[in-house]
Amino acid sequence: MALGFFLVGFSLLLLAAPAHAARGEPPNPTQIPFNPRLEKPSLPENPTLADQGAIPYWGICLSCHGDKGQGLTDEWREQFGEDKNCWTSKCHASNHPPLGFNLPHQVPALVGAGTLARFTTAQELKNYIQKTMPWWNPGSLNEEKSWTLTAYLLRENGALAKDQQFDIAQASISPVHLPIRERQSEFSGQGWLAVLLGLGLAGSLLFANNPIPRPAPGTRPSFLLHLHPPTIPAAQMRWRYTLGAGGLAVFLTLILAVTGALEMFFYIPTTQNAAQSVQIITFSVPFGALIRGLHFWAAQTLVIVGVVHLLRVVFTGAYNAQRKFNFLLGLLVFAILLLMNFSGYILRWDEGIHWALVVGANLLKTIPLAGEALYGFVIGGDSPGPATLTRFYTWHIFGLTLAALLFTGWHIFRVRRDGGISAPPEAGERLSRVELLRREILTMGLASLVLLVISIFFPAPLAAPIRDAAIPLGDIRAPWFFLWLQGLLRLGDAFWMGVGIPLVMAALMAALPYIFPALPAEQQGKWFPRAGRAAQVLAGTLILVWLVLTLLEGVR
Repeated sequence: MALGFFLVGFSLLLLAAPAHAARGEPPNPTQIPFNPRLEKPSLPENPTLADQGAIPYWGICLSCHGDKGQGLTDEWREQFGEDKNCWTSKCHASNHPPLGFNLPHQVPALVGAGTLARFTTAQELKNYIQKTMPWWNPGSLNEEKSWTLTAYLLRENGALAKDQQFDIAQASISPVHLPIRERQSEFSGQGWLAVLLGLGLAGSLLFANNPIPRPAPGTRPSFLLHLHPPTIPAAQMRWRYTLGAGGLAVFLTLILAVTGALEMFFYIPTTQNAAQSVQIITFSVPFGALIRGLHFWAAQTLVIVGVVHLLRVVFTGAYNAQRKFNFLLGLLVFAILLLMNFSGYILRWDEGIHWALVVGANLLKTIPLAGEALYGFVIGGDSPGPATLTRFYTWHIFGLTLAALLFTGWHIFRVRRDGGISAPPEAGERLSRVELLRREILTMGLASLVLLVISIFFPAPLAAPIRDAAIPLGDIRAPWFFLWLQGLLRLGDAFWMGVGIPLVMAALMAALPYIFPALPAEQQGKWFPRAGRAAQVLAGTLILVWLVLTLLEGVR
C-alpha cells in the first residue's frame, strides 16, 4: 500500500510540472520574459560610423542612458526586471552594503531637445566620451569606439543624416546641434580665393616698378589720391620707418565693417538665440565660418597693430609740438578699439565669455560712489541678463562704431592738418602720393592674404551657450588683450588692481607729450631721437609691463 501511494503521488507531481520541466529544462521561477528593447542591434551590409556606434552603445551605454538615449528614467528602470532596484540595500543578498551598490542614481538623457548642451563641436563630444566614459572605468574607450559613439549620438540627435558618413577630419568644425553638411565645395572655394589673391599679389609685386599713371595736368586727382598728401618725404615713406601700422589699422577697420555687416544678417541679439545664431553663422551659412574668422582675426590683429603704431609714434618722437592733440586722439581711438573688441567678444554669449561678462562687469561695482550706477547702466539690471546683451549689441553696432568712425576720421584729418608725417625740416627727396598709394595697395594685398590663410586654418573660437551664472574657478579666463588685467586681479584689491592701476597707466601715456620737452627739429622723423629718451623709456616700460603680465597669465 505504501508503494502504491508513492507511485500515485509521484505521477501527480509529474503531471503538475511545467512544460519546460518536461523538456528537461531546469525550472526558474524568477525568469524574465524576453524584452526586444534589450536585443543587440544588427549592422547593415555597409555600416557607417554611426551604425557601428550602435554596438558599443548597446553594450556599454544602454543600461544607464536608456535604449533611446532618454536617460535613467523610471520607465527604463522597469525594463530590467529584478535588477531595476539594484542600487537599494539588500536587493540581492543579506550582506549588501547599507546604502546600496555604488551605481549612478541619475543619468542625463543623450538624445532629444536640450541634450548635449555643453558641447559645440563633434571633436569636443568625442574628447569628453573618451576621457570620462564609461563611468565605472573612465578612459578605457579607445579612439575608434569613441568616434563611433560620437557619430551615433550625432545621428540620433538629427545632426547627421541616416546614411551620411561622418568625416572625422572635419570633427572640429562639425556642429552637435545643427545638421552637418558636406563642406568640400566650400573649402575648395576658400582655397581658390586664397590662390587668386596670392596670384594677384604676385602679379602686383612683379610689376611693382611700373609707375601708376599720374593725373593729367589741370585735372583733379581721384578720390583715393585726394585722401593722401600731394608729396611725402622718401625717407619717412619707407616701410621700416612707418611699419605700415597706420595704413594697416585703417584697412583692418574696413574689413571689420564689411564682415560685421554681413554677420548682422544672421545674428540674433537675444539670450536664447545669440549663441545658437553664432553657431548657425559658423556651420550653416555658406562661407559663414570664413567671414566670422576674418572678423575675429581682423579685430585681434587691429589691437596688435594699434600697439605697434603707438610705439612707433613714441619711438620716432611724432607726438610733440602741434601733434600733441592728435596723439590724444590716437589714444582715444585705441581705447574705443579695445571696448569694441570687448563688446564683440560678449556678443558670442557662450561659456567662453563668462569671465569677461561677470567678473569684468563686477569691477564697475568697486568704483567708489558711482560704482553701482555704472554697473546698472552697463548691465541693465541687478545681474547679467537679456538687457545686458541688448545694451552690448547696441553699443557695439551703433555707439562705439559711430565713435570709432568719428575719431578715426578726425585723427587722419589731423595728420594732414599737422603737416603730414613727422620729418626733419630738410627732408630731402619727396615722393608723390601716387607712389604712396601703390605701396599701400601692395601692403593691403599681402595683409589680406595672410588674414585669409589664418582664418581658414585657425577658426574663430566658439563654446557652448551660457547655462547659469556660476563660474567654475578652473575656468576663469579673460580675452587675451585683458589677460594682464586678470593677472593683476590675482595680486590684490579688485579696485586698485582692476581699475586704479589701468587708469594710472592710461593717464601716464596720455600725459607723455606734456610732461616731456619737445624734440629739436633736426631730430624729428628718426627712430629713437636722443631728446626723447625719457618718453621712450616710459612708454616702453608701460607696454613691457602689459606684455609680460599677458604672457605670464597666458602660461598660467
